[in-house]
Amino acid sequence: MSELLNSFASFLGDYVTYALIAMFLENTILTRALGTSTSLLIIRKRFSLGLFSLILTVITTLSAVIVYLINPLLNSLSFRYFITPLVFVLIISVVYVAVLLLTNFCFKKLKEKILPMVHLSAFNCAVLGALLLGSQGNMNFPSFLGFGLGTGLGFALATFLLSIAYERLYSDRVPRAFRGFPAMLLYIGILSLSFYGLIGHEISF
Repeated sequence: MSELLNSFASFLGDYVTYALIAMFLENTILTRALGTSTSLLIIRKRFSLGLFSLILTVITTLSAVIVYLINPLLNSLSFRYFITPLVFVLIISVVYVAVLLLTNFCFKKLKEKILPMVHLSAFNCAVLGALLLGSQGNMNFPSFLGFGLGTGLGFALATFLLSIAYERLYSDRVPRAFRGFPAMLLYIGILSLSFYGLIGHEISF
């Protein structure tokens, strides 16, 4: 019984640790600039951030599980660096089709609202970037699972922080030359610097 509890505690610890790493230290938008354009599109189009984040998290988590299963096979290949991105794109495509089928069969009433978000979330460089980042380390299954979950939650966190400032950065109080997109880029840069500091980089002088 104690061994089972220890195994569960180890699983939970790895899972939570890598979820937090993906949310903050490896945030796809604020530390890697992956998925920034998609995030801004969600804000402008007034998509439901909660629903989009849920779909993105499902796709990243399912993709991460498949990558974990196939990663040992890729590591045994001498030319893995040449085919890994293509293999990951194929994995995302398979998950994309699976989510589409699930939506058509189980969520028919919400299909018109969900389908545009499925397209955006699946074919998003944040998903591919997360898989490439996760596959670089020697992570176990709960770590891969947590990294997939944390990537989706981290994307949601970054998009939420951008949506808070959206109205103010497009207001008449902002000078016309900076209003809108230029001001948003400056805001993203400031947020990125703060998140980048969490990684622990030291000043070189």
